Amino acid sequence: MSEIINWFSKISFTDPAIWLALGSGMAIVLIFLFLGRRQRRATAIVASFSDESNANPADVWLPSTKSPDERRRSVRRIGIPTAVRITDPKKPKKTIEGFVLDRSSGGLRLAMEKPFSTGVILQIRPTNAPPESPWIPIIIRNCREVGDYFEVGCQFQEELPWHLLLMFG
Repeated sequence: MSEIINWFSKISFTDPAIWLALGSGMAIVLIFLFLGRRQRRATAIVASFSDESNANPADVWLPSTKSPDERRRSVRRIGIPTAVRITDPKKPKKTIEGFVLDRSSGGLRLAMEKPFSTGVILQIRPTNAPPESPWIPIIIRNCREVGDYFEVGCQFQEELPWHLLLMFG
């Protein structure tokens, strides 16, 4: 203990090395506090009025709900995968099994064993749908292989009523 007291008693506040060490330490702490913890904002806090020509002026002050890289017109929902049957309108008796991975009011992301090319029009219906439920036409927008299945992005050919959208989960 006496060694520590002797060491501290030799320190002089007039020594420039002490002030240099304290100053550089404080500079490093400040750099980490201000730059290291700074968060980048993906969207502006206040939306500009020019973004939407028919926007309500009261809504201009609301924050944007979409990220800048989001190109969807509707919100995507992920839920429990829903089993569906997919068929080609040219071959209506042959159905393919698949699962809805996520859904929006504009379309679905499906998981299935067979790939489809972009632009193909198919029909889809949940497996638990009543027999009188209509087959819903979809357009394949993208398809990619993921492990042992294919993820297929589909767009509804027309806007669906709410009760039909709910069938997909």
